[in-house]
Amino acid sequence: MSGRGAVSRRRGALVLAVAFAATACGDLDANSLDAARRAVRDGDSARAIGLYQRYLEEQPDDFDALKEYTLTLGERWAYDGGDRAPIIESLDTLYEMRPSDQEIQGLLSLMLIREGQVAVEAGRFEEAETVLRRAIAVNPESGAAQYQLGVLYDQKGEPDQAFGQYRAAAAKRPQIPDLYLQLGRAYLERDDADRAITTLGLVLELSGVSTYLLPEANCSLAQAYTAKGMAQEAQEALELATEACDPGR
Repeated sequence: MSGRGAVSRRRGALVLAVAFAATACGDLDANSLDAARRAVRDGDSARAIGLYQRYLEEQPDDFDALKEYTLTLGERWAYDGGDRAPIIESLDTLYEMRPSDQEIQGLLSLMLIREGQVAVEAGRFEEAETVLRRAIAVNPESGAAQYQLGVLYDQKGEPDQAFGQYRAAAAKRPQIPDLYLQLGRAYLERDDADRAITTLGLVLELSGVSTYLLPEANCSLAQAYTAKGMAQEAQEALELATEACDPGR
């Protein structure tokens, strides 16, 4: 009996040890997460990121913690720049976990748009198109990715493709003055002065967002008014346009 009792006691001790270890590990995870959140509140993003990573190694399916970690990465990138890949990787994981989360849709789409812009600037058009089309798929309600796709096609010398993307983007009414300037000019090139006037007017309406495009928009408006024989309106727009503006094109 004494031998069986000793074995039983050892088994009991082992169970307690395992339970204690699991509890200690859980406490460590919780402490790491709490410490990460305190570091965020203290403005110590580098420490917060390390603590979030430690916690997520043990709890990779914690959506809220992964989201906090990703936002912290994004804030540091916004201030310091650097590699966007870890942010996109985390956002991809979050999107796979909850594809209907609108905040994640928006953030992932924005990061993909930035990746697409960089690829366009570097002349990597095929890569840029793939990335931008994914941004559209992730967040179909945003017109920003389609605008950038239009820019890509303009860079490639495909004006009809660009025009189609600009129109699709404008239908979603994003606050992007550059979009309406490009689309208004495209209407002018297609001898559609009425749509050009309406579209270029949106650039003026968004003057609170951006003012540097106003002279160019007014020049294009002067050209559209001239095409319609609206001399007074053309003159008024011309007075607000760039010095080199030719209303007769």
